[in-house]
Amino acid sequence: MALTEQKTLASVNHTIIGNTMEVKWMNEILRDGEVISRIPHRCSYQVEQKDQFIADLGATVAAPYIAMAGW
Repeated sequence: MALTEQKTLASVNHTIIGNTMEVKWMNEILRDGEVISRIPHRCSYQVEQKDQFIADLGATVAAPYIAMAGW
């Protein structure tokens, strides 16, 4: 029985009023490849946190969201 952990991107939402990005990940624990626990983790990014947003999501994933928000 092998236990592993993984963090999976679940959603990215742009809030127009505050021009923020709301990100949701799932922290998952797997036993032999099957998810046995899933805990959501959320974070909100403002334009001043653009570099952190890119670091957390990766440049390829973050690029379309940055363009959409006009950051």
